[in-house]
Amino acid sequence: MSTTARILRAGLSAAACAFLLSGCLSTKLYIDPALPTLSKADLAAPGEPASANVLYEFRSKGTTNSAATTETRPIVLAALTNSGLYSSATAGAGGDADVALTITIDNIPLDENAAAKGFGTGLTFGAVGSLVTDGYVCNVKETRGGVVREASVKHALHTTIGNHSGPEGVKPAASYAEAVDTLVTQMVWNALKKLQGGDKTVSR
Repeated sequence: MSTTARILRAGLSAAACAFLLSGCLSTKLYIDPALPTLSKADLAAPGEPASANVLYEFRSKGTTNSAATTETRPIVLAALTNSGLYSSATAGAGGDADVALTITIDNIPLDENAAAKGFGTGLTFGAVGSLVTDGYVCNVKETRGGVVREASVKHALHTTIGNHSGPEGVKPAASYAEAVDTLVTQMVWNALKKLQGGDKTVSR
């Protein structure tokens, strides 16, 4: 089974359902442009990257989604190491890592009030079934040397069906798998950048 098929079966988002139900209609996926698209250069690399133990969970409307967690965990771990901030990212708690990370991504179906809730660009919804928008909240908590820092970011994925237009100036993703990879990576990197800015620092 292909990665895309596994992700669809994992029930990662309402966008997956749109693909399955659209039949012969054309479907396209768009990463919402509201969240900044970061590169490695946008993250201030430390003098020496730290090793990290990572507890990660994907949720659907607040409920643990084990299948989606399994499918997206490698993307999260790769995003951490590719950021240049961590020399390694190992799934699980304990061990001798320098940093403990707890990361959750929650998929929240949205409606016409998406923009008011802080998600995305606020696209105009057309006919029923022509546009599906999924909201995502990524929470990251880093514990390093007794200091706990937390950051949260929101993102959105738009799926158009038929002739409905996507976000202006945004090219559709080549595949569902590519969209998920980009979505997850950008959420993690934006959260890490907020951590670097001292977002919600709590010493203990």
